[in-house]
Amino acid sequence: IEETAIPALAPGDLLLKVVAATTCGTDLKAYMRGHPQIPMPGLFGHEYAGVVVANGEGANFEVGQEIMGVHSAPCQKCPACLGGDENLCDHIMKTKVLGSYAEYLRIPAHIAQLNVFEKPKDLTWARASLLEPLACVAHGVSKLKTRVTDRVLVIGPGAIGLMFVAALRALGLADITLLGRNRDRLEVGESIGGRPMAEEDLSRDIGRGYDVVIECTGKVDVWERSINYARRGGQVMLFGGCPSGTSACFDTGRLHYDQITLLSPFHFGTRAVQQAREWLLNPALPFDVLISGERRLEEAVEVFEMLKMGHGLKYVFTP
Repeated sequence: IEETAIPALAPGDLLLKVVAATTCGTDLKAYMRGHPQIPMPGLFGHEYAGVVVANGEGANFEVGQEIMGVHSAPCQKCPACLGGDENLCDHIMKTKVLGSYAEYLRIPAHIAQLNVFEKPKDLTWARASLLEPLACVAHGVSKLKTRVTDRVLVIGPGAIGLMFVAALRALGLADITLLGRNRDRLEVGESIGGRPMAEEDLSRDIGRGYDVVIECTGKVDVWERSINYARRGGQVMLFGGCPSGTSACFDTGRLHYDQITLLSPFHFGTRAVQQAREWLLNPALPFDVLISGERRLEEAVEVFEMLKMGHGLKYVFTP
């Protein structure tokens, strides 16, 4: 932890007093092995909610407003954006905001204009700070072709896997199996509508296979096994990001003759952020169960060691 100068603001920028900043699997990966999108040494934290304490000329939020937002926004001008793939914007990763594990955070004007929203008074700070990871899930869900009768297998009962369970339940899907080893996390999944299952029990349940398989572990061997769980004509979403430079091998006969669709969604666009916000504003959707407790910034190393060992789901830093 370092003391640094409070950032200066350009026109349209916001200076946020961070009230809640949640931990993320991306930060855990960076802590353990580095991350291609977080140059090291680099700033940690990109999930946030807080209060505007200063603003640049022409900003769209006033001092004192409580806001929630994400750490990126598309340029809406490049070929990817104009083609409907805002998540693949040529500039979205170059202009992202890192460093929400801090007292203050500068939100650039283009992000404030597109992907920052006022936080309703009745929405908790912790829940509001889940907007970014839930936007990633919303983008993934938007790439699936689902029916309410589909059998779904979610692999990995971490925060993202549990968000997928809650999101799919919100869309009316009821037959959702949650595969994993961490009993505490599987119990949380069961409480929100996922049927918990250990891998050794999967062979007795798989039947003709699942209509949709969603991989949320970011492990190469799990990526490779995922296609074995899908039915003929099924969809496999490889959501968890594996270490850079690794390769996965798949049975070409299975992919071709069983017509398995592989999807690997990355990041999100503005529509996904808006969908995630709608989900968070719906009190019937159980995203609060993801919060494992509040911590001080001084406890960051301890928190990531706990997450590394599978203790808890998401912790909230309260700078």
